[in-house]
Amino acid sequence: MTNSIEAVDDSITATNGNWRFDRQVTQVFDSHVIKSVPLYEEIQRMVVEISEYFIRDNSTVYDIGSSTGTTLLSMCQQHSSKKNINLFGIEESPSMIESARSKCSYPNVNFILQDVTDHNICFENASFVTSILTMQFIPFNHRLNVLRRIYGGLVEGGALIMVEKTRCENSFFESPWLELYWDFKERQGLTDSMIRQKSKSLRGILNPLTLQQNLELLSESGFSDIEIFFKWYNFSGLIAVKGRLI
Repeated sequence: MTNSIEAVDDSITATNGNWRFDRQVTQVFDSHVIKSVPLYEEIQRMVVEISEYFIRDNSTVYDIGSSTGTTLLSMCQQHSSKKNINLFGIEESPSMIESARSKCSYPNVNFILQDVTDHNICFENASFVTSILTMQFIPFNHRLNVLRRIYGGLVEGGALIMVEKTRCENSFFESPWLELYWDFKERQGLTDSMIRQKSKSLRGILNPLTLQQNLELLSESGFSDIEIFFKWYNFSGLIAVKGRLI
């Protein structure tokens, strides 16, 4: 059986188990992610809104898997009146970095071409770290180490936002939630064949955990104050704060 190249969106093609954030994907990423992630724009709005409680003068912000820079652009604009705010996007796709630098060309925003699993990334003096649909692409055996380095780099009272596609705790719900997710994609104009091919292209690449497993990873990395701020069937948003809140 041949592994043919098939469409996953109007301008994106992919083969089984070979999804890549290359130039083809980068060029239409902003529109494709809205079709692929339920309430994506609302998630972005919520993240920026939450950041108001953690970003002050002299704060440092990191976005891991920063893609085309949407999150950092919104945060930079939201906190433009604050002094000495530095924002860093960490991304391993050269074309994404190029797009992000073009979109978000503020002097206090820097995009770093690097794999977040690189031990040299330290998240020093971070007040706010975001990981929006990124951890699910990191190999299982590296996730805890990445989270521990984030925890170690955060200032007391600093926060990590983590949004993930999640598997169900109870397998009974896995099929209904997947069907409802595919229904969402159809409403965005994606065809059945596009939806199936996108799923095939992510085989072995996107590896989600259950919500409970993500909570346990955060706890094991050092966080004790953790809360769910977003939930839509098989998508979850978590916030974890370093240090006791009370």
